[in-house]
Amino acid sequence: MGMGSFAIVVIHFLITIITRGIYICYVIFKLNIIPLFKDFDFKFFKHIRKLPRPGQGHTESFNDVIIMLDTETSKERKKSVCRNYVVAWTLSVRAYDMNLVTLWGSRPSEVIETLNSLIMNMPGDKTVIYLHNFAYDYVFLRKFMYAAWGTPVHQLNVKPHYPLFIEFGNGLIFKDSLILAQRGLEKWANDMDVLHKKASGKWDYEKIRTQKSYKYFTDEEKEYIEHDTLAGVECIQKTMDALNKKIYSMPFTATGIPREAVYKIGVKYKAHQAFLSMAPSYDTYRKLEYVFHGGYTHNNRWYVEYVIRGLIQARDFASSYPYELLTRKMPMEKFMPYENCKPEYILKNAEDYAFIFKLVMIKPRLKDPFTPMPVLQKSKCLKLVNVIEDNGRVLEAEYAELYTNELDLQLIMQQYKFNGVGCVDVEYAYKDYLPRWFRDYVYQCFADKCKLKGGDPVLYSLAKARLNSLYGMCAQKSIKILIEENYQTGDFKEKPNEDPQELYEAYLNNHRSILNYAWGCWVTSGAFVSLFEMGACVKPKEEGGIWIYSDTDSCYAMNWDEDKLAAFNASRKQKLLDQGYGPVEVNGKEYWLGVAELDGEYSEFISTGAKRYSCRDYHTGKLKITVAGVPKKGHICLNDEIRNFHSGFIFDGLTTGKKMHTYFFENDIWTDAKGNERGDSIDLSPADYKLDSSSGLHDWDDLLYTDVEVQVYDEDIL
Repeated sequence: MGMGSFAIVVIHFLITIITRGIYICYVIFKLNIIPLFKDFDFKFFKHIRKLPRPGQGHTESFNDVIIMLDTETSKERKKSVCRNYVVAWTLSVRAYDMNLVTLWGSRPSEVIETLNSLIMNMPGDKTVIYLHNFAYDYVFLRKFMYAAWGTPVHQLNVKPHYPLFIEFGNGLIFKDSLILAQRGLEKWANDMDVLHKKASGKWDYEKIRTQKSYKYFTDEEKEYIEHDTLAGVECIQKTMDALNKKIYSMPFTATGIPREAVYKIGVKYKAHQAFLSMAPSYDTYRKLEYVFHGGYTHNNRWYVEYVIRGLIQARDFASSYPYELLTRKMPMEKFMPYENCKPEYILKNAEDYAFIFKLVMIKPRLKDPFTPMPVLQKSKCLKLVNVIEDNGRVLEAEYAELYTNELDLQLIMQQYKFNGVGCVDVEYAYKDYLPRWFRDYVYQCFADKCKLKGGDPVLYSLAKARLNSLYGMCAQKSIKILIEENYQTGDFKEKPNEDPQELYEAYLNNHRSILNYAWGCWVTSGAFVSLFEMGACVKPKEEGGIWIYSDTDSCYAMNWDEDKLAAFNASRKQKLLDQGYGPVEVNGKEYWLGVAELDGEYSEFISTGAKRYSCRDYHTGKLKITVAGVPKKGHICLNDEIRNFHSGFIFDGLTTGKKMHTYFFENDIWTDAKGNERGDSIDLSPADYKLDSSSGLHDWDDLLYTDVEVQVYDEDIL
């Protein structure tokens, strides 16, 4: 191309960009702040860019826009449970680093009409639509979607009634931004410090509305529905910019954020070849699934429903799982079979070798009946005879067996005695530290989080997501259970005719498979050991020490042995230094991974079981609660009296905001007597929560959290 031709191309490009920008600004100026969809000229979107998706095998283009959709619903009448229906919706469109428009309406069919008008006027083949908590809005829209576009051509569900994304044949791709953000929209907008924050409190969810009520919406109500989607598109743009992503390359989940970086680094070090050299066989992998467990959560059974008063201090590990990744030796070769042996042999060789085995125990029982935190988990036992349990922990049994490893065995042997005990079906592998390239990236993510704290809110938020996702990448199951939706009934079931061994072989052969699932197992077991090492820094009961409560990486206790705790922290720092990882220094302050830090002081504490406790801040006097499934503001129900926290106490759903989900699936779209378009529905009605005692819980892995539930999925299968 000659210089003259090149200049013409450049001038033409500049004229196009300037003209397009002037046109967009002109249209925005003409528009109302939030126009009804039917008042909008969709030809405006003909000026949107289309992006060809790079890469071999990709021929489609994407519209270069960020779109967020949201619905608001109302009850048909005030009663405990009833069918809800859509009464308002908004759709915000952002491109060229500006919010172009927020459209709105009141009927589900209008959502479909608006989306059809969008894609008819935009030049690209595919269009991404985000919804924050897609699982909710999808139920109300699904019948209308199917009627207009047919059933989805591609869908992934992380669990029943929770689609991660859905793609239709017309190129519309619906994604859930909640699982990407891992937090509610209000917190996401605040963390990202976007221009439009969620307008909380300006929409009355108890008010009964119809699809004609939009005529009477107040300015505050319009502001509320508009800000939901404006906040969403602004959060997504900030995330895209920080990650240097395009709309087609945005990760689906928080785990996807560091996955690409880890893979790119791993390629340089031939990580896939190293992975294949140590990846377990299919049979061994299945045993590892039995070995894997979550964090240890338990309360001291000797103080259940007893108000403890005095100075109660909570100690919490800083970045517990990343510390284990940096300092813990883990399996670094394929597991090989070994002969049956005694536990003592495994513990003798535990420094250099990893073991998985079935631990067979005849009459296991605690050595000290006053042990505050029993470690043997009932739900992990494959066989159990005549068990006496406490909150899912085995105190005594006639017989028990479970698959475990050398780290968990260390704690079991410390606490229990037996009439007979042995290890069968034993396999072993050489242990060593994780690859330096991976550990360096873990440390870098920790350093980034420390340095960005108090700085750029977007980069800090992403740094936290990176660090918190690294363990999840190791703990990701190699065999994914895919869940299918029945588009007629709304039911979900596991996909049939999937050969798990074939799926595992496909996982091994995937060039992006570079992290060993066994590492995830050893991280949680290592954190288990570390937790009990921290708990050992509580003074003995003869000296007034009480280990009250534990939760994964934290201990609540009275009378800590500060000298012992200081020595413990010093030893953990030394382990980091031995591996070449010192503190991160920011403004003269040192930040260490894995150090037990003071996380709170309390004057009162009471618990009825795991994930069910209340405590009063020693300094402010404020009462707080942690109850699985009950929002934090539920402390209001206690009327500032900690003794109200007991078995049988009712946390009122209207006060706490706890909701019960009830699904209604219809045969078809229909119109009610008030002219409301109706389809499938969910009712979110206030749900009371009755506090129970520890005897009702059996497994810390099954406990529900009030925060967003993190799901780990491989981006390649999405």
